[in-house]
Amino acid sequence: MATSRERQRANLARMKRIMEEIENTTDDYNLIVELRELLRKPYPLSLKWHMIVFKSEIERSLWYLEDIRKEEIKLEKRKRRRGKETGEKSNQILCKFSEKLSSIGLDSQMVYDVKSNKYKSSKSVVSRTRRANIFAIPKSMIGEFNLQWSDEVKLIWGEDNIGKRELIERGICN
Repeated sequence: MATSRERQRANLARMKRIMEEIENTTDDYNLIVELRELLRKPYPLSLKWHMIVFKSEIERSLWYLEDIRKEEIKLEKRKRRRGKETGEKSNQILCKFSEKLSSIGLDSQMVYDVKSNKYKSSKSVVSRTRRANIFAIPKSMIGEFNLQWSDEVKLIWGEDNIGKRELIERGICN
């Protein structure tokens, strides 16, 4: 019989593989269902705070993925329409979705610069225009046996003060 640690390790490893598969394929409905099912399972070795952050980062990534899927469908429709058009030239200027986003800056985020004491625009870690590395932050949180606070998570969520407090409370209660 598998121990809790072995089950948790296997579930986290499977979750990481599913996220990588979703990033590399467009047929991802069943993978997303399986990912959500794995998120419902208990992870007693991980801190509650890390699990909350992990789930919210996966939800954020899935939200971005939904927008990307919509754009992929629009691009596919355009390709089919172009194939049906015989010799007509379109008056529309068709540009890539990523070009539109980069022109208005949706691939950037506001980051606080300590030296200048101001906020500045910085390139986002997660691309919102393509599937590659859309799950970068949740994948960085997956450790060997539990969820951990990674450097990518520190950029968005800050220092892990709540997790440190939770560790102290676990130490006192046990």
